This record gives sequence, C-alpha cells and structure tokens, in this order.
Amino acid sequence: MTTLEVYKDALARIASSDVLDPEEMLRLQELTDELKHAVATHTMYRTPTEALTSVLNHVKHPTPASKYHQAKLEQTVMFNNLMSLSFDYREALIDLAEAEVQIKSAIGFELERCIVKRDRLTYRLSWMRNEAKERLREIEMWSEIKTQLGAAAPFDHDNKDTDQLQGLTLRYLQELPAAVRAGTDVGGAVNIIAQAATMLAECERRKIPLPKNLAERSKRLLKGA
Repeated sequence: MTTLEVYKDALARIASSDVLDPEEMLRLQELTDELKHAVATHTMYRTPTEALTSVLNHVKHPTPASKYHQAKLEQTVMFNNLMSLSFDYREALIDLAEAEVQIKSAIGFELERCIVKRDRLTYRLSWMRNEAKERLREIEMWSEIKTQLGAAAPFDHDNKDTDQLQGLTLRYLQELPAAVRAGTDVGGAVNIIAQAATMLAECERRKIPLPKNLAERSKRLLKGA
C-alpha cells in the first residue's frame, strides 16, 4: 500500500465505539507508528519471490512454456478479480450516497444506524482502493515475468497445448520416484505412474525431446512399478 488512507480516522472511530475501555485505547494508541508502518508496507497478494518459487516451481512447471502459460493464467485471474472489485466498489459508492441522504432525514436510532453504515462504507471503500492498487501491482508483476520467460526460449505464446506435452511429461517424470516409493497414498501414486508412462510413450511417438538420463531412469522405474 502506498498511502495510509485506511488508517485515517481509524483510531477515532474505534474510540467512539467504546469497544475498548480508555486504558485499552491508550495501549492501542501507543502502537500508532507500528500500525501505520504495517498498513503502509503490507503486501496483500503474492510477491515476485512467491510467484517464481512457489507458483512457478520447477517441478510443476519445468519448462519456460509451462511457466509462461501459468503466469498468463494467474494474470488473467487477477484481472478478473480486479474487474469484480470494480463492480463491488461502484455498489459501495451507491450505498454510501444512499446513507448520506438517509442521514439528512433520519432521527434517533435510525440516524445512529445510518452514521455507522456510512463510517463502515467509508472504511471499506478505502480498503477496496488499496486492494485495487495491489491487484494492479500483481498484474504488472506477471507481465514482467511473462516478458522474462518469453525471452528465455522460443515457444508458442498463444496456444498452451503446443508445448504442453513436454512440460507435463517432465513434471510427472520428476514426480515418478516419489510415487513409486509411496506407501500410503496408493491412488495418487497410481495416477502419477500412469500419467508418466502414458506421456513418456507419447513423447517418444511424437519425437519430443526429453533429457536422456531422466527418460532412461523413468523407464527403469516404470518396469519395476
């Protein structure tokens, strides 16, 4: 987050609610600088490190093509979420405008409820603006990752299926040793073994290159499985 908008008036709102007694409120106020720092530096979604080492790990996505198309998926999902957030934001703005109008004519408990509704919406809208900034940051992050992957090796940027067999085969061949040794999850092991055997045979049929040592080791494991 680049601003402290969500922190603005937050302590005053909490104090006015009496949800904390005065002594507890003083303890919270002592944390003002720390809370401001936490809000200002909070990373809401994934960092580049998480994207590269967790999402695009070498086992599940062993080729530049498989990493690229996963990055494209992640970017698309984040954009779709940003679009949905924009609709929620527009509705919240309408709710806020409605609350402001109701405050002008409301009295008693109804007025108090309208004020709480307005304050809650104001706070929610500030968080939504920060969320939108964070979603934009991740969309841009995936763009940079895609550019780096695209420069690493030639592959089809449009059609995921073009290079998918090689990436999936490498994934299941790397998982094969653990699957063969599996003692409890028999169903999961059988699935990996079956996928590895089928994909290895299909790569040979299509003459899709695989690391020779990996392919030979996998054939030996499959014979003994």
